[in-house]
Amino acid sequence: MDKIRTDHAIGQDRSKITHDIALFWDKTSRAWHTIWGPHIHHGFFENDRETPIEAQEKLIEKLLALLAVTRNDTILDVGCGVGGSSLYLAKKYGAAVIGVTLSRKQVDIATERAEQEAIDNVSFKIDDALSLKSVPDDAIDIVWSLESCEQFHDKELFIKQAFRVLKPGCTLILATWCSDADEYEGWQAKKYRRLCNALQLPYMPTIAHYVRMMQKQGFTISQALDWSAHVKRTWEVGLNSLRAYSFFQILRMSGWRGLRFRVQARMMQEGFDTGSVRYGVFLVHKP
Repeated sequence: MDKIRTDHAIGQDRSKITHDIALFWDKTSRAWHTIWGPHIHHGFFENDRETPIEAQEKLIEKLLALLAVTRNDTILDVGCGVGGSSLYLAKKYGAAVIGVTLSRKQVDIATERAEQEAIDNVSFKIDDALSLKSVPDDAIDIVWSLESCEQFHDKELFIKQAFRVLKPGCTLILATWCSDADEYEGWQAKKYRRLCNALQLPYMPTIAHYVRMMQKQGFTISQALDWSAHVKRTWEVGLNSLRAYSFFQILRMSGWRGLRFRVQARMMQEGFDTGSVRYGVFLVHKP
């Protein structure tokens, strides 16, 4: 019977996976910026009245409520997407924010937005989360990673890099998609593999596995939370947003990858509905 573990990558070719993820975002970021809005991540829903953008910004605020951000902080937004969180943090706190992503298109979109909004305390660059070559040791006050770690080929290596670049006593905050089990078999294994392949997720460990990886690196765990119940409505809202666009509009904006997202979104919705996909939030500190 087919079995699969959720604590290591399904595919072993890191360079190919990295290239494919960069290509995916180069081809689709403009479309999802149009359809999904300025924040390409889940929303935090507490009632039926939030708009998608309100829920997405509420998610950011819920994360910020766990932190103590000051104007003097340097924040590294790892997997910054089109710059939504970076710009939000830079505007709200006046802190220096650096956003890194694999995608040239995302850097261009985020930089355009910063220029349009005249925000000069934020910058964007291409860098790999697994090496962070542009960031020196002990240079960062807060490493912020909002829904990017699920696409990292080696999550333990990212955690190691986050530890390296953080100043002593400073903080990593990570929000990411997780699995509900360390191992699946049979039909559940096939569904897990299908979901990972569809959304280009090398693997999705459990919340408990993330805690173990962070402790192994030397982080002190402050919070390990499951926000699944609050974010799951995102996929229903997202599918409703997609229905406002025709087949040809989506094809023109993002090609076949964008069209496939309809199916992929339904898979994520099912994952949250059944509990096999979880939403983990971690607040940890470098001693």
